[in-house]
Amino acid sequence: MRIQQTAWHDADRLGELSAEFTGWRIGRGGSGHWWAVRGNDLVRTPDVEELRGRLRELTGGSRYPTESGKWPD
Repeated sequence: MRIQQTAWHDADRLGELSAEFTGWRIGRGGSGHWWAVRGNDLVRTPDVEELRGRLRELTGGSRYPTESGKWPD
C-alpha cells in the first residue's frame, strides 16, 4: 500500500504545481527528480519544494506572462 500512497501524494503535488504555475509542463522522472519545462526554460531538482522556489524565481523575472496572464514589470 505504501507505493500507492506515494503515487497519490506525487499526483497531489503535481496538481498543486500545475495550478500554481500555468504554462509549465511539470512531472517527476524515473530517477525521482522533479522537472518543469516552459519554452527553453528547464528546471530539474530532487526536491519538490526547491522546484517550487525556483519556478517562483523564474516566473517573477521571466519573459513569459505570469500565472495571472500579466507580463512582469
